[in-house]
Amino acid sequence: MPSHPLFPLPEGLEMTSVSESSKVVLVRVTSMRPSSPCPLCSTPSNSVHSYYRRHPMDLPCVGRPIRLLLTVKKFFCRVASCPRKIFTERLPEFIKPSSRLTTRLREAVQEIGFASCGKGGERLSCKLGIQVTDTTLLRSLYLIPLPEIGQVRVIGIDDWAWRKGQSYGSILVNLETHQILDLLPERTVESVIAWFKSHPEIEVVSRDRGGTYGDGATQGAPLAVQICDRWHLMKNVGDAVEAYLIRTRVRIPDDPSPSEAVGGELPSQEAEIPPPKLTHRTELSQERLRKHQEIWKLAKDLHAQGWSIHAIAKHLDRERTTIRKYRQPSRETGNRPRASLARVSSTPIARTCSHGSRAGMPEWATSAERNP
Repeated sequence: MPSHPLFPLPEGLEMTSVSESSKVVLVRVTSMRPSSPCPLCSTPSNSVHSYYRRHPMDLPCVGRPIRLLLTVKKFFCRVASCPRKIFTERLPEFIKPSSRLTTRLREAVQEIGFASCGKGGERLSCKLGIQVTDTTLLRSLYLIPLPEIGQVRVIGIDDWAWRKGQSYGSILVNLETHQILDLLPERTVESVIAWFKSHPEIEVVSRDRGGTYGDGATQGAPLAVQICDRWHLMKNVGDAVEAYLIRTRVRIPDDPSPSEAVGGELPSQEAEIPPPKLTHRTELSQERLRKHQEIWKLAKDLHAQGWSIHAIAKHLDRERTTIRKYRQPSRETGNRPRASLARVSSTPIARTCSHGSRAGMPEWATSAERNP
């Protein structure tokens, strides 16, 4: 019987019967096409070699999965110069070679994969009557051909994790259209140079401060302007500020009571100013500072009780060098600015003692030369 309007089929395919099992609906489809072109030489052939059956999945009907029992042919290729002597019948508008999903079901799976994710798409597909796994969803996305890159003027390049912590590649993005252009399988200078040389029209390259992409852009696109991207600029500034606060040992003052804040009088409701909302990074930085100050104070207390440096380091799980630094008075009064080496060498005492004893040098000069 011909195809039904509720179950359309391409020309040359006929639906012979419909049955059902406990899990799926079985639809038997037979190919009535007299010939098929060879996949290598594209010469049509009507010499039938044999018949075989395929079992692909098709779009569900009323929430029930459909499996096809598709009977197709194998043909002889009669072109003597063609290396393919026997080939299977091709149905490009209905199903791809060696595919277990029809073309229309594959497109539906790809749309689900783009709209969700692997596990989420698997749960959604099961409710829609499509029996696919998360692996099939993700693999179907790789079957979509990538669009041509075309002309690109401003590009961004950064690391890309194929497997986080194990294997990394490179991702290239068109910063004008915000579209991904390519994924390189590795992050090496050679692969970056080869990609840039295939696109000589690039004018601006946005990258991190790593040497790999810097060298690749310099050699692959020598005329392009290299800039640091905004994310790395903000991250470098944040890390520098955090390192400065830790290095200078800034203390976080305790919140004053309301009476202390206004000289003993409680503020009115109109005068109340809500405290600024701290970001997550700021909260982490302040928490590290608090822990650092607590450890420093505990080390001072243990030293005052007569504990040795080795015992304090073992008790606090710190290096002995760190504990020695905690004993210095500069921890309480702040770091004392040190004189530069140029200033020390320019003093008459330093020039006099440079070839002899330093007994007459002042304390600030000797400490500056010991710690330039």
